Amino acid sequence: MNKWLYRLKHAWAVILGKAKISYVKKGGFSFRDFTYSENEIQFLNSLKIEFLFSEFGEQRVNGGGADFQDKRTRLDPSLTSLRKYFPNAKYTVYSDFDLKIDGVNLIKVNSPVAHPEHPRYGYRTADYFKFLSLTESDADFKCVLDSDMAIVSSDVIALIHLTRKFGFCVPYNDRQLLRQDMIWSQDTQPIEDESLGLGHSYNQSPMTLWKDDERGNVFYKKCAEIMKKDPSRSSLVMWKTAWETGIYPYILPKQWCLCDGNEGLGEEVILHVGHEKIKEYYDQ
Repeated sequence: MNKWLYRLKHAWAVILGKAKISYVKKGGFSFRDFTYSENEIQFLNSLKIEFLFSEFGEQRVNGGGADFQDKRTRLDPSLTSLRKYFPNAKYTVYSDFDLKIDGVNLIKVNSPVAHPEHPRYGYRTADYFKFLSLTESDADFKCVLDSDMAIVSSDVIALIHLTRKFGFCVPYNDRQLLRQDMIWSQDTQPIEDESLGLGHSYNQSPMTLWKDDERGNVFYKKCAEIMKKDPSRSSLVMWKTAWETGIYPYILPKQWCLCDGNEGLGEEVILHVGHEKIKEYYDQ
């Protein structure tokens, strides 16, 4: 649907009293925040929707620098902001400890990832179960994301439509080139394939999968297999999978995982408030 038809649809719903429009305004920017129409609510209620988390280690550690010790649960701000738009969805967390949160299904697991002595073992384990959880869920739409994300727009419903259309989606990586990602990031390895590291790098939150999408299931299962046997930074694991299988995901634009350096970009949907600069800029 083009944007003008979309706006006309919502404007007419407002006139009929079936929808309300509100914008969250701060510091000269605003987020699109429509109340879902009756048709959109009916669409959401027709699906099995599951949001997945992967949290390991009882002490919360955030690599982006922001402090979330004041948050209501270990999964906030992601959990609370998701529930605003998807109150009837299923919420599940994979963890190695008794992480008890009301309304969240706990799957307690042990890590099978190689090299437990490695300092990045916890990150590797969390990403392994992100990949695996997408293939284990029986939902129509499944989405895994980190706990330090803030969903700020009702436009998040588009993620379901994008996933249904393209099968599986992953977020844009600000470094773009895999070679640059390996130069500037932790837990990397040499790039040994013929691409010379000149392919596009991927991020990991949010990642989505449509239930019966064969290509997406193959992709995430292979990612889990590589992370288990030959663990490293997830963007490299995902690239290895794409190069080996010839299967690659739809890349979401920056607005779906807004990171440092993109403050005030506009049309924001999900803020990575685990990045301290993003958190401070949007004053979450």
